[in-house]
Amino acid sequence: MFPSTLPAPRLPDAHQIPALRWGIIGPGWIADRFASALCHHTHQRLIAVSSRSVDKAQAFADKWSIPHACGGIDALLARDDVDAIYIATPHNHHFPDGLRALQAGKHVLIEKPLALNAHQGEALQQAARRAQRLCMEAMWCDFAPKYDVVRQLLADGALGDVHSLIADHGEFFTPDHRIFNPDLAGGPMLDLGSYLVAFSILVGGAPERIVAQGEPAPGGVNGQT
Repeated sequence: MFPSTLPAPRLPDAHQIPALRWGIIGPGWIADRFASALCHHTHQRLIAVSSRSVDKAQAFADKWSIPHACGGIDALLARDDVDAIYIATPHNHHFPDGLRALQAGKHVLIEKPLALNAHQGEALQQAARRAQRLCMEAMWCDFAPKYDVVRQLLADGALGDVHSLIADHGEFFTPDHRIFNPDLAGGPMLDLGSYLVAFSILVGGAPERIVAQGEPAPGGVNGQT
């Protein structure tokens, strides 16, 4: 029988989490949300932000009271007062930017996707081990309160034996959106499908067999899977 009440989500106490000094690479839309979350809900410290455009970095720094605006990734990675780097550049830059940050001795939080393929992901893992630094994908939904509720229901056996999971995710994008640009690793799999894959693994574990069918979108990228 399905439980009559749901467990309360277990939220970490922000006071118990060590405050790191953060740098941001790529001050775009998602980085703006990241900065907002850190400023309003944590005790983490934003120290520096970098962009290829100094003006863009400075505008972002002014908005979030970040002390240092850097014109490029090298200037940011050279700072001794930065412990961890959040990377929010376009998908095809995640791997090289993450690798450079690890080689500079920084912990790295990379916006999803962590990399474009398993080979790049393994290279990041090896670089993190050599540097003895954390390299993590910013799969934000894993830390949402509702996901903790799901974890508790699965762990407690409240749902019984789970035989099927039906998950669907779709969004509308205008034709000029980067998701249609193959040069920026476009297509929905890395942007949207990652949510479904991650949730499926959370519920059922690693897959033993995968059967997939795709349909292309205009421009040559995958439209749906």
